[in-house]
Amino acid sequence: MTRNKKVRVIFALIMVAIMLMPASVAYAGKGPDMPADHKPDVAPQAGYTGPAVPPPVAIKGPRMKPPVIPHSDVLDPNVVYNNLLVPPGLPAQSVEANAADNGRTQEKPGRGIRQTQTGYGAGLTLYDSPNVCNNFNAFASWAASDGNPDIWTDWYAGWAPFAVDNGYYQAKNVAFTMERSVGPGNRYNDTEDDDGKEEASVKIGSNQPYAGGFGSPIIPVPDGFQGGQVMVSVKYLIWDHDTGGTFGTKDGLDYDWASLGVKPGASGDQAVYVNGYVRGEWAEMTNTIDLGGAKDIMVLLQGHSPGSFNSNIYFDDVKIAFVDAKGNGKYLRDCTTAESIK
Repeated sequence: MTRNKKVRVIFALIMVAIMLMPASVAYAGKGPDMPADHKPDVAPQAGYTGPAVPPPVAIKGPRMKPPVIPHSDVLDPNVVYNNLLVPPGLPAQSVEANAADNGRTQEKPGRGIRQTQTGYGAGLTLYDSPNVCNNFNAFASWAASDGNPDIWTDWYAGWAPFAVDNGYYQAKNVAFTMERSVGPGNRYNDTEDDDGKEEASVKIGSNQPYAGGFGSPIIPVPDGFQGGQVMVSVKYLIWDHDTGGTFGTKDGLDYDWASLGVKPGASGDQAVYVNGYVRGEWAEMTNTIDLGGAKDIMVLLQGHSPGSFNSNIYFDDVKIAFVDAKGNGKYLRDCTTAESIK
């Protein structure tokens, strides 16, 4: 179930200091103030708004000392529960995600992806679809394939990672990585694929509370489409970690979720979000917004988890279509880098 209602979030403006992501990011979610024993070194920025202080940070690799995995700094479970898993620290989206899943657990112990067929995929495998402008497939576009030794701090072409770092949500514990199994599935080595047998999706994950994502490059609004709309969609899969205690654990809380944000005006501090709550199988989020006077946009793919869960959220097959005032549409063929957008 994808929540179709758009949620407008005003959050901190952050100018990212890396070429791959030369614009601000927003954050879909709310969290408490930082714990006293986990205050970050970065001071609050004047003029910033939103619940997280400081605002999201750009993730730049390699992160080897300390490494992302295993986590170098974990919170006491009682601290997590008392501050993040009960009101007022528990995000409203977590409550919605848990209700949407309706208590469904894993099919079998350890099987976080259901072996079922849907309109989007079958088990691990995501079906191909037309009009995709970023499929995350080209291995040469992944930073870890080009000299970055840290596979947990990866980025793809012009799509770069960011995360909230406010003490409870610790950016250093969030993995951003290329995924070879979930998405490619039985096309792990597809001889008919146009990318030379290369297949991949992108994964965001952690066993600690986190909020992070990938931001697109700045995408100009094509001539003739100013004042119209943009429709963005992405496939996603949330690993179903819920055992409900059935297999000897004390899980049962489906509090993590995916979101798709679109910023009308890439350097602004507003984004319009839809949230994705389907877990254990491939699903799709679609976000259509009015462009107004925006000359460009930015797309945000985000994962969120307020607890110490085995949270892994996968994204693939981004589509972007601009629609003019007369209802005529145009899909982008490439949105991987600022230079390749067309």
